[in-house]
Amino acid sequence: MANSHRQTDESSVHTPLLDADQIQGQVECEDTDLDETLQWLESFLCFLGFKQSSLLSFALSWASFIILGVLLPVLTLELTDCSGCSKYQIKRFELDIVASQAILAAVSLLCLSHNLRKYGIRKFLFVDRFTGQMVRFRDEYIQKIWISFRLLGLWVLACVVLKIAREVIRLLYVHHDSWWKSVSILLAFVLSWTYLTTISLSACIMFHLVCNLQVIHFDDYGELLERESDVLVFMEEHIRLRHHLSKISHRFRIFLLLQFLVVTASQFVTLFRTTGYRGTFTFINGGDFAVSPLLHMLCISVWTNCLYVQ
Repeated sequence: MANSHRQTDESSVHTPLLDADQIQGQVECEDTDLDETLQWLESFLCFLGFKQSSLLSFALSWASFIILGVLLPVLTLELTDCSGCSKYQIKRFELDIVASQAILAAVSLLCLSHNLRKYGIRKFLFVDRFTGQMVRFRDEYIQKIWISFRLLGLWVLACVVLKIAREVIRLLYVHHDSWWKSVSILLAFVLSWTYLTTISLSACIMFHLVCNLQVIHFDDYGELLERESDVLVFMEEHIRLRHHLSKISHRFRIFLLLQFLVVTASQFVTLFRTTGYRGTFTFINGGDFAVSPLLHMLCISVWTNCLYVQ
């Protein structure tokens, strides 16, 4: 009897320990999904040049930006420039658009890479393990990340399709020496446009993602008000949410200000160029003035949406 009683006590002591170990192992296994999603996100940003953690990555990132975003379109414009081409392409208009796109992308690349280098992807998105919220909202985090980047894909696709349509229409009117030269010019313009557009919109999407992840906590706070009656719990959660929003505002303040200045300046340049031009102005020779504002409007819509959340 004594032995059986002793075995029962031992089993009652060891059983909860085994259950705790199983629960911990299950949580760690489930967290792998979020880890893989964040790793994919970090790899995507690294591919675009936002992860500048070393001198080599910094040099490669800005070298790629200068080559693809600045030199490629400028050299293509210089090679395709001719004295009687104003009916199909106005060089100074094109250079203004390249400059505005490049500056907008440079601001995005500079600000986002600085934040990622300083905080890392987890702390930047406020999904680090030290907050104690990662396990509870793991599925919501993953869903928000994929929704944001599907939105990025749709926006980039819309801008690129419009750019390709504009360049194809122009090539139908501009006759080059051979078909391969026409195709090379088309690919050069589209490649540069796609790169700069992806850089600009990616930074906006990251701002959008950070704010949307905080929406998860606001929804949880609303449910907390319904199920809890402890005022101290309300105050602690409220202070934590305000602290996170303050950090987000601080990290993106310079980014939003610079982007707003670039977009405003480019719109004024567009106004002065189009109203001061004395020649014939059509979609063929000035179509990029219609394509470029689409990118600007997408950025502005992201800013206003996120500022409303805050």
